[in-house]
Amino acid sequence: MEKKGFLYVFLAFLVVVLASCSRLESERHKLFMKGQILEVTGNTAFLCIGSKDAAEVGDRFTVYKFTRVGNPNPEEVERPSYKREVAGKIKIIEVFEEHMAKAIIVSGDVKPNYFIEIEE
Repeated sequence: MEKKGFLYVFLAFLVVVLASCSRLESERHKLFMKGQILEVTGNTAFLCIGSKDAAEVGDRFTVYKFTRVGNPNPEEVERPSYKREVAGKIKIIEVFEEHMAKAIIVSGDVKPNYFIEIEE
């Protein structure tokens, strides 16, 4: 009988641990969710981010553009240098595929191929 009790306690512990892991994965996506603007039509942007990335309606993102700048160290081997600038803000209004969502442009000059990162 004592072994049976231990087995129940162990199984309950295992269920709690596994449930916690699945929630942590979802939270990890919220902390590190990044994607790209695929298309812009009027005040609407289509994103390369979706349900598989844990994207949800209402999620807000900062939009970034990268601008090439001159090499800060000309003595070093030539390598491209880029400056990351905030281009705008967007908010998801529909998630309709594993890797695609629709957002409204809240502010800024948002263009295709710009990168997005979830706001903290």
